[in-house]
Amino acid sequence: MSNTVWTPPNIGQICPEQQAPLTQCSTTGFVFLSLLTQLYSHSRDESKNEYPEWQVPSFRDTKPISPEFEAVISQFPEPTLPPLSSSIQDTFFTNKFQNTFKSPMRNWEKVTRVHSRGPGGSRGLSVTSYFPIFDFEKFNKKTDSEESEEFKRDRERYAFENSAKKEDLDLAFDNPFSKYHRDADFDFMKEIFTDSELETSKSDKIEIRKMKKIGSKKRRKRQTSDQYDFIVVGAGSAGCVIANRLSEVKQWKILLIEAGPEEPEVTSVPSFAPVLGRSSIDWNYRTQPEEMTCRAQRGQTCAWLSGRVMGGSSAINYVVYMRGNKKDYDQWAALGNEGWSYREVLYYFKKSENNQNIEAKDIDHHGVGGPLNVERFAYTDPNVVMLVKAFHEKGLPLVDFNGKRQIGTMTTQTTTKDGKRVSANDAFIRPIRHKRPNLTILTGAQVTEVMFKKKVAIGVRYVKDDVIYEVYVSKEVIISAGALNSPKILMLSGIGPKDDLDDMKIPVIMDSKVGYNLQDHVTTEAVLMGLTNMTSTLLPTKEILKTLSSFAKYGKKFDEISATGPLQVTAFYRTKYAGNDQTIPDIQFHFDGRNRRDFYLDPPTYLATNIFPFSLYDSINVRPILLQPASRGYLTLNRTNPVFGQPLIYPRFFTVKDDLDALVAALKYIVKLEKTKAFKENNVKFIRRRVEPCNDHPWGTIKYFSCVLKSYTGTIYHPAGTCKMGPRHDENAVVDARLRVYGVQNLRVADASIMPHIVRGNTNAPCMMIGEKVADMIKEDWDVVFFESLTRK
Repeated sequence: MSNTVWTPPNIGQICPEQQAPLTQCSTTGFVFLSLLTQLYSHSRDESKNEYPEWQVPSFRDTKPISPEFEAVISQFPEPTLPPLSSSIQDTFFTNKFQNTFKSPMRNWEKVTRVHSRGPGGSRGLSVTSYFPIFDFEKFNKKTDSEESEEFKRDRERYAFENSAKKEDLDLAFDNPFSKYHRDADFDFMKEIFTDSELETSKSDKIEIRKMKKIGSKKRRKRQTSDQYDFIVVGAGSAGCVIANRLSEVKQWKILLIEAGPEEPEVTSVPSFAPVLGRSSIDWNYRTQPEEMTCRAQRGQTCAWLSGRVMGGSSAINYVVYMRGNKKDYDQWAALGNEGWSYREVLYYFKKSENNQNIEAKDIDHHGVGGPLNVERFAYTDPNVVMLVKAFHEKGLPLVDFNGKRQIGTMTTQTTTKDGKRVSANDAFIRPIRHKRPNLTILTGAQVTEVMFKKKVAIGVRYVKDDVIYEVYVSKEVIISAGALNSPKILMLSGIGPKDDLDDMKIPVIMDSKVGYNLQDHVTTEAVLMGLTNMTSTLLPTKEILKTLSSFAKYGKKFDEISATGPLQVTAFYRTKYAGNDQTIPDIQFHFDGRNRRDFYLDPPTYLATNIFPFSLYDSINVRPILLQPASRGYLTLNRTNPVFGQPLIYPRFFTVKDDLDALVAALKYIVKLEKTKAFKENNVKFIRRRVEPCNDHPWGTIKYFSCVLKSYTGTIYHPAGTCKMGPRHDENAVVDARLRVYGVQNLRVADASIMPHIVRGNTNAPCMMIGEKVADMIKEDWDVVFFESLTRK
């Protein structure tokens, strides 16, 4: 069907490598993905009347789904997994395997299709997909040819789109291990092929340079006849805000360009966030292998999720509304960035906000009536109250994190409305999309460079449907593609480190520290609390599918699926490494649900294939998050495919020892929660089972926690700082305080990449604030003044 805009993660590439049978790699997992795809893969902007009754999603209509799916779910048995081998076709996708399960599936179908995008952004890939075929005839009397054809078309639509033939693949990684005389452990080929295929491909010296030179592939080239006043590149948290606010000026023509598709319905359900990463609306970026991080992860690299969809990462994140500490913005201003103090940016936070909680009464810190709905979930997870009580027992006050002070604990405010996600696309674009004729929105269009004439930005070049387009601008181009893609676009345009651009044979327009100053909120994935039946929400595999079916029919804001489990609670804490200012925390605690059995059977594969809703779990992963790391990373262009290959990301976590020490101190603090009355009443204890490769150290010691942090490194996907804002005398600054790119004219950057220092909190709300502020600055610079700005308090 043409309205499909989402396909789930292709865990079928990874599951054959599992060391033990995992639930998500059983038939349950694949049926869950197929059912989720059929119910939620279409665009949220499509009319519900265009869908068959069984496809209408829960939030758009409450009509029941078809008897076919009811039959599949009700008769689905508890699986008993056979032994696994390294060959996909010998185990997962054979009739013999299906007979083992005795499920209502009659086969696994293999389909090869050609798509315009593959892993890491490479193009023109042949895709081999496997997915279950349901024997609906067994459960439904309707067997006419018309219905069969419909099911056939639908099955083609549900193919997982991430695997590729090796001869078309571009290697995305260089070799950071040359001094160790060994090859890098990760490349995309390991994600796709068996070891024997990988060795063969290496020995044959695969053709990986088809697109090494920009524009080397023959494409049709067109120049559009339209000219715009402003072009906004990237429809993410900041880009959607900018497009909305600039299009308020009726005489301005605005073009908003997004590389990804329309926002799919699956993003609307907060608990489905785990299945959004590594799917078709994620850029699927991974870090480069490094000595200090991700040692036990697949290929010794970490995934860095980033939304490639209308709404950007606000459409795939964990919906936490957090502004950071007020001192963060005062610190920005103190560096020479005039206009960015907390007092000056607070107005823009409030301008966006429509707060539905009791905090709305605090008019000094919160706003109402803005486009972005902020609330707390109506459903409260049973472990949320326990965690808040435990932190409170340990001396942390109950606070509004976005109010007067930050250190403390409380349930989080979220960017949701009645239990449904509110992305930047939902809040700022969908309400105006068909009401403002001066706003044009282009999806599925990847910007490859900004065009210049004598260092003045005159437009952008982009690729859509394998055709190169050029579109021109009369005023400004605003790059808002995120902290990973904004620097990439600048470098492809000739703005970046001169030596790197010379190596890539890209003409240098401005020698600039683009791609440096990379920061993120680093944490770990492998310290778990065990729950008892008193607070566990994990369901048997059969019940997982029934729950999804029921939610699709009757889902309301009070359902557990419409919340994010233990992610509803957070806490801010100071370790001894936090500095002298007693109002500034250095640690934030997040929590997410896990399946205890599956995780400890095979931690790396579990983390790489986790797909089930947040709210179904029997253990809690504790995430101490380092709020302002001293370590700095960087990213560069892909050397074999600079345009469509993913950038090479070097986070360099823990290169400053205090970063590691602070996280260890946080873990030792959180273990003390076991002694609280709240934990004892619910019989909650940490699971003192050690994980590889840390078995040589006693659980809970400094050496063990240090090993876990280095081996199971994680982030909460808040990259920032790669186009640093700063005064002209700052040699590392890329943009000035009005976000204008140094060395050129009519070009700005506006997203998390401009942060001189990452904020102490989640970055979605700060990015929207950046969008609000830069829109006002643009209006001021082009002599458009609204009465609102004159009466601002």
